[in-house]
Amino acid sequence: MRKFLFTILSLALISGCAKRGNPTGGPLDSLPPVLVNANPKLNSTNFDSEEIRLTFDEFVKLDNVQNQLIISPPLEKSSYEIKPLTGVTKKVFLRFVDSLDLNTTYTVNFGNSIKDNNEDNPLTFFSYTFSTGETIDSLYVKGNISDAYDIETDEYVSIYLYRIDSIFFDSIIFNKQPTYISNSLDSTSYSFKNLREGKYLIVAMKDVDNNYFFDPFYDKIGFVDSLITLPKDSIIDFKLFKEETELIWDKPHFLNSEKIGFGYYGKLDFSRLAIDSNLPDSVDYTFTKETEKDTIYLWLTKNSFDSLNFNLIEKDTTKLTTVKFDRKRDTLIDSLSINAKTVNIIHLKESFKLSSNIPIKKIEDSLITIRDIDSILVPFVSSVNDNFDEIDIKFEVSPSDNYRIFILPNAIKDIKGETNDSLQFNLSSQSLEDYGNIFLDVIRNNQSKFILHLIDSNGEIIREYNNIEQNTAYNFEYIRPGKYTFRLIEDINQNEIWDTGNYLQRVKPEPVYYFPSELEVRPNWDLNETFDLNIKQSVNDSIN
Repeated sequence: MRKFLFTILSLALISGCAKRGNPTGGPLDSLPPVLVNANPKLNSTNFDSEEIRLTFDEFVKLDNVQNQLIISPPLEKSSYEIKPLTGVTKKVFLRFVDSLDLNTTYTVNFGNSIKDNNEDNPLTFFSYTFSTGETIDSLYVKGNISDAYDIETDEYVSIYLYRIDSIFFDSIIFNKQPTYISNSLDSTSYSFKNLREGKYLIVAMKDVDNNYFFDPFYDKIGFVDSLITLPKDSIIDFKLFKEETELIWDKPHFLNSEKIGFGYYGKLDFSRLAIDSNLPDSVDYTFTKETEKDTIYLWLTKNSFDSLNFNLIEKDTTKLTTVKFDRKRDTLIDSLSINAKTVNIIHLKESFKLSSNIPIKKIEDSLITIRDIDSILVPFVSSVNDNFDEIDIKFEVSPSDNYRIFILPNAIKDIKGETNDSLQFNLSSQSLEDYGNIFLDVIRNNQSKFILHLIDSNGEIIREYNNIEQNTAYNFEYIRPGKYTFRLIEDINQNEIWDTGNYLQRVKPEPVYYFPSELEVRPNWDLNETFDLNIKQSVNDSIN
């Protein structure tokens, strides 16, 4: 009995001790690595070493250091080495292969590339500065970057400073590396430190190729109206925009005997693509644009061509191009397919939309009927968009109703003469209580005309008003629950669209203003708001 009690007591004691002794692992390490030694020291002058050695208080690793490391003034990547690129270490080495310029202050910015090995805590914006001369330059430039049109701004925007000692050309950003480089990394702010007194050209650039040169076909840019002077101009803000570039054609690609693709770069102009072959009257054709790509498609009716000639017109030249037909690929010819873009629910103030994979040539309204919940015929108007790939059927949608849309055979005819099979779509509308309303007062700050957009959380335009030329109220009724904001575009040239800028022509993008907060629309709820441009808003039109 004594042995049994001793066993029970022992088990209880062990169990209790085990509970008290469960390891928790302790708090997570949230501290970044700490530099404990630099050789040569930070801010060294008369620097003549071939290597910089940085020692940290814990094991670190270099993450994406090839892209995050920025040296100003810039050095060719072949002129230095950084180790170790992989693995973990307490020491990071930067060795200079080529000699450095005399009497120059250099800043080596590691961005967020140095992280501790356990929790990936970054040593944010760590930089090492030294001078090959007697002193360290001490001037600075800083500021913010915003997109000229979108509410979100790109990450990792480069800011380039070009020291101007004598003659200045705007084209310097196309053919010369900058004197100093900074980067916004994952924020919208930037800063230069340890700059020398003088005059500079400064630009912000989303440098896609990271080659320090401006390529208007790919890169966004932001600029100010004139050169800056240090130490006078120390705070500079930018708005970033993508230029509209001259049209350049890619080589056409044959898809099948009824479809040819034309890739392009720059501002699209359909008039700069022309068929140079004689087509018989029996062959019909049209051009459409690919929605997601910079591609134009030529659609042809059935033909027996061996080849076609095209004139591809660019700024100063016309390219004569021949496309040869490969009949073996005619197994890829598309058949007409009509699909509903409006599915199940049709919202108030919206229309019923269909998509087509082949350009639509004609719609026969007499073969389309719409009936409501009481089987009463509903009048409608149909149309095809400019790209011939979307059908819009507009009718008055009533709350809490059901609709049946019947599309009989031959109602829709594509460019090849094919027609649809019988189609039927069933839709429901929601009650008035399912929507919210926004009533907005707009107060302008000048006499320009404006464009007003209501945009959703994905940046899609939900409703818009053009030619706003007076302070007035605008009603946005029957808005689906969700988060929205407003965008005002100052339509300076009154063409009812936003116009971007051009660097060489020194043209700034048209100013864009965002409502200062996001609005939450709730069912059966009204919002009354004021958009007053005389009060500082969330403005993408940076003040330079």
